Amino acid sequence: MKKTTKITNVILGTLMVGFFALGFSSLSQNRDIEADAATVETKRVWLHTTYVSWWDGDLANALVGVHYWGGTSSSDWAGVQMSKDNANNLWYFDVPSDTTAVKFTRIKASDPTAEPFNKSVDTNLPVNPNLNRFELWNSSTLSGEQEGAWVGFTPVSTTIVANFAATIDTSEEACSSLATQAAVNAYNTLSTFEQNQFDVLDVGKGVTGLQRLNFLKSFYGIDTPLNQNITQSNNDKNILAISIIGVLGVFALLSYFFVTKKKHYN
Repeated sequence: MKKTTKITNVILGTLMVGFFALGFSSLSQNRDIEADAATVETKRVWLHTTYVSWWDGDLANALVGVHYWGGTSSSDWAGVQMSKDNANNLWYFDVPSDTTAVKFTRIKASDPTAEPFNKSVDTNLPVNPNLNRFELWNSSTLSGEQEGAWVGFTPVSTTIVANFAATIDTSEEACSSLATQAAVNAYNTLSTFEQNQFDVLDVGKGVTGLQRLNFLKSFYGIDTPLNQNITQSNNDKNILAISIIGVLGVFALLSYFFVTKKKHYN
């Protein structure tokens, strides 16, 4: 009876240690997710206003905006302010990757949540909005919404990507660990579109932007990951936790039998 009780206590102790290890693993996962939460997959929405010059003709009072919805999140009305990329001469905003529809607006700078000065028709995003721009037309619907259509195009390197590439395009600019770390940090703040564009950008001598950045990371021993896979990190911790549980369980059982056998011979 006593022997059975001892075995039961050992098993229970092992299970408690196991649960503790799993709890620690879960806590570590939550912390990792919080640390990496800034890395969000997005897709780019482009707006072409050339045919409707007044749409962005009064930026001090009327902001170029876009309202998006249809995914796990949506913008508040009357939308969010867009930015201008001079290289492509287009307005843009990076929406969550699961966004399905947008409406372009002219947001009142003095009251961004009020009804906008103007708005376009609702439009579903194309399969790959990165390679399409919504061209506003001069015509409007009976309700006064600006009409337009999606038109395919090939973006050139954006101003942001070109400026970033210029920071590591010579040996003098990337000749130290400090400079490389700064480049890695800057890369990780780029949007998904900009990272993808830089990854395949020819930066000279048959080398792409991503190849050069990875070479510099390796050369200077920079540990900061590029677009760290959060799921993989969590899986690694699960495996580690399970391994710890197994080892502790075997150790506890071996300790019990060792003590039991020692008492038997004594």
